[in-house]
Amino acid sequence: MKTIHSKKWVLPCLLLVLVSLVASLAVADDFSQLHKPRVFTLLDDKPVTLKVLGWNPQSKKFHVESGNGNRIWISPAKFKDKDQSYFKEWISAQWFLSNNKLYVSAKRVTKGDHVSYNVSVHNKTSVDYAKVSLNYEVERVWDNYESGEEENKNVPGKIFIGLIKAGSQKAFKTQPVRADETFRTVYSPDLVRVSSGVGYTYTHEVPEKTGKEKVNGIRLKFLGPKLDNVQIIREVYFEK
Repeated sequence: MKTIHSKKWVLPCLLLVLVSLVASLAVADDFSQLHKPRVFTLLDDKPVTLKVLGWNPQSKKFHVESGNGNRIWISPAKFKDKDQSYFKEWISAQWFLSNNKLYVSAKRVTKGDHVSYNVSVHNKTSVDYAKVSLNYEVERVWDNYESGEEENKNVPGKIFIGLIKAGSQKAFKTQPVRADETFRTVYSPDLVRVSSGVGYTYTHEVPEKTGKEKVNGIRLKFLGPKLDNVQIIREVYFEK
């Protein structure tokens, strides 16, 4: 006769132990959304198609590329008011995409057999970002003991962050995700004695290990300001 000690009756105090790890940022700043061609209008009403590539805060000029590939630095004062507003939006969008300006960090927290992330956003700019929301996906794999292969078991989630004021910091937590061994119930021809924490019972149905879940990281997708009515999306990935 076999005796099985149920895993769920581990001392409660052990389940309250928190293991916190600072996740490592695995993606560099990506400004490709800002480099799309756009028709601008000069003060003399002449239209010109340009890509905005960068901005120099010292000279207050923008680095632009024309349709034939020529690149120059130019002042926004040479354009119509509507285009000058676009340049201001461009700076706000670039800061939103920069980790030096809008600093994002994540700390992994393990509690018992569940994993969550404490995410922090620090707005180091002079701009308020309104109606910011976050779509995230916890990257989890399942190690299938039977096949020896890993299967993706990612877990999505959403958080509405709202207003992130200039110079402020906001913190929030993702929903806990299970990361532990998995079991299935199998039939045993012999009666098996199973402990329940307060006593024993006998059954033909016993748990059998099928695999193990592992959390490998989290992917964050921030939905921020708009540039020319197109929402800017910033993606950040943290390993572990």
